[in-house]
Amino acid sequence: MAHRHGAGRIAAAVTGAPVAAVLASVAVPAVLPVAEDVRLLVAMLVVLPAVCTGVCLALLARSAPRAWVGSVLVAAVSVGVLVSK
Repeated sequence: MAHRHGAGRIAAAVTGAPVAAVLASVAVPAVLPVAEDVRLLVAMLVVLPAVCTGVCLALLARSAPRAWVGSVLVAAVSVGVLVSK
């Protein structure tokens, strides 16, 4: 069976996954029990691998809805962590 890349998966990889990865890279250091400058360093070091991983996972999703649900789920959890902090 051929693996087709639809416009939905590509759109999720280009728009949704990077936004979710940036939100996650800001949310994770927000809960670390370290100094503020270390949190900033962690966020800056984590953002590029997180974006690359998110884009790859969105492109590897079986369908466009799965790619979007993954991105929205990560973004929602990250926003929830940031709001509760």
